[in-house]
Amino acid sequence: MNEQFVKDIAKGVQQSKIQQELPPGSPRRFEPEEGVRKLNERIHKESKTADDWKNLPFSFRKPLKPMGRSMAVSCDNCGHVTYGTTATVGMICKSCNEFSTVTEVQFDG
Repeated sequence: MNEQFVKDIAKGVQQSKIQQELPPGSPRRFEPEEGVRKLNERIHKESKTADDWKNLPFSFRKPLKPMGRSMAVSCDNCGHVTYGTTATVGMICKSCNEFSTVTEVQFDG
């Protein structure tokens, strides 16, 4: 291709309104033929069908959460022993009825 032709095309594209960033609140660059409302309705309808994941031949699921290991913990206020998970840092004790931090109990076995 002619180098001058390529330069002219690049210059024209850079100067066109399509390449310029519009400030917030400015009017549309172009009005769609069927009108803005019909365009928005068509976009909504097409996005609904695109999001219809139930018709796919496969399924998605949430990733599994790792389960906490069960362990014996004791109340730091009264020493009452109960069971919790590795994520347990505090509890309302059934014995003293107060919120307390807990410590892991090591059984000799």
